[in-house]
Amino acid sequence: MPQDISFGAIQDSLNASGASGSAAEAHGLLSGMLCRDSAMESGQWLNEYFDAELEGIQGLNRARLLRLFDRTRRELADFDFAFEPLLPGDEDALEGRALALGEWCHGFLQGIGYTGRDSGWPGECTEILRDFLEIVRLDPAAA
Repeated sequence: MPQDISFGAIQDSLNASGASGSAAEAHGLLSGMLCRDSAMESGQWLNEYFDAELEGIQGLNRARLLRLFDRTRRELADFDFAFEPLLPGDEDALEGRALALGEWCHGFLQGIGYTGRDSGWPGECTEILRDFLEIVRLDPAAA
């Protein structure tokens, strides 16, 4: 993964822009939205996640987010299964990594519009989505 769109770089861009939320949740939402609609434009994701904060994300920070969007769309479309959730690396503390995984899963579920109720998803999909929902409910500090 290019350094300028790593977890740390994206989180730094969000922090520098005054945006709330995490890089993991933003990428989870993006991933879910692209799974729902692969033809989606970057503006839809930016508007959905950042809403009123979007005007503060300019220059290099906005360019990083757009590169993340392009890379994520490419990875989800590739048949080589190169997709990876945007999460902290192994060098980060376990509690922070667990929290980020929960945030990513929360964003993903929001992005596909999953409510936890039976919505006609095929069996394996429903099982995975329920697993994501359980991850969201975990408390990393309680471990």
